[in-house]
Amino acid sequence: MKRRILTAIILLTLSVVVFRGFVSFATSLSRFRAGETGRADAIVVLTGGVGRAEAGLRLLRDGVAEILILSGVDKDADTESIFLEPLSPEEKSRIILEKNSTSTLENAREIRRLARRLHLSSIVLITSVYHMRRAQFIFRKTLPPAITIKLYPVESPNFDSQRWWRGEGLFIVTGEFLKYWWYRLTL
Repeated sequence: MKRRILTAIILLTLSVVVFRGFVSFATSLSRFRAGETGRADAIVVLTGGVGRAEAGLRLLRDGVAEILILSGVDKDADTESIFLEPLSPEEKSRIILEKNSTSTLENAREIRRLARRLHLSSIVLITSVYHMRRAQFIFRKTLPPAITIKLYPVESPNFDSQRWWRGEGLFIVTGEFLKYWWYRLTL
């Protein structure tokens, strides 16, 4: 009987800790806001979300960096299939399509390889608000400490960071929470 009570107390305590951690994680996502990034050596867009590539192109055109790297691009993609608006030849020459990665960790590893080759000391990292905390953690663990990572989160039409429990938000946050902690435990 005492063992059952002890087990129940341990499980209840663990459940409370995990729940509090989940809520803390979910509410922390609203702190990520797109703002002034200043200059950087490159803009890195993690593909897979609405508005990310467009935000990267906007920053490139605003002179934030000389290079735009789209990481995780489909093998058959080209700049014409990614951007709806026409690009000048000069803009096309400043865009790198990284086609080897299929996950956030692989994105970070490919960017580390490109950073060495291109001698990058700073990047602006663009991804969706809900993905930013995990991406920031993985990139910080993967890139050399000397590389400055500036964050530029993009709002997604299927996620409201202020009301994350509505619509798809709860499922998105749950997935991100589990993936974030998986990487925290394995990296």
